[in-house]
Amino acid sequence: MLATGYQGNEWISDVRGYSIRAGYQWLKGSHPPVPWYKDVWDSWTIPKHSVIGWLINRQALNTRDKLFHLGISGSNSCVMCDIEPETLAHLFPDCAYSKLVIKFLEHWLQMRLQTPPGHCPIVRRKVCRVVRLSCWYVLWMERNTCRVEMKIRRPELLASEIQKMAQLRIQQKFSSLVQQSGVNWVTSLGINV
Repeated sequence: MLATGYQGNEWISDVRGYSIRAGYQWLKGSHPPVPWYKDVWDSWTIPKHSVIGWLINRQALNTRDKLFHLGISGSNSCVMCDIEPETLAHLFPDCAYSKLVIKFLEHWLQMRLQTPPGHCPIVRRKVCRVVRLSCWYVLWMERNTCRVEMKIRRPELLASEIQKMAQLRIQQKFSSLVQQSGVNWVTSLGINV
């Protein structure tokens, strides 16, 4: 017997110290964290964007190349550039179209969109995560729209949409605990905090 049940609103475990949490941990098992976990599941990132980031890191999105090799798609070429096979590595970030979107965002951020080093201020790391995952999400949605409607928006329009999403999220999450240097940098991005 694992536990005796609820008493009032509280779960009471038996004398051996079992609990729901311990049972769940036992069922789940122990798995070492993946290196990209914090970059995807950060408290600042938009949850639906984190899901796309998770799927990308797990190689689980159905690209045209994957569908082509399964015999589901008649072509494996990228719907956005029509030059290379559409793989995750191509879409994020090697596609010529993706590169243009990223270039606009990096100009706005005044830094590379890749994961900043650990010594970089935490605000910059969190902002980069928000922008990078927003970028991946919007690129994937644009890719899906392009696949159906056979048209694609100009890269600067996508970058502007991503920038607005990120600005809104950063405003929601920004805290007064951030050091003044972080406030100055975020303000330079056009975000009122």
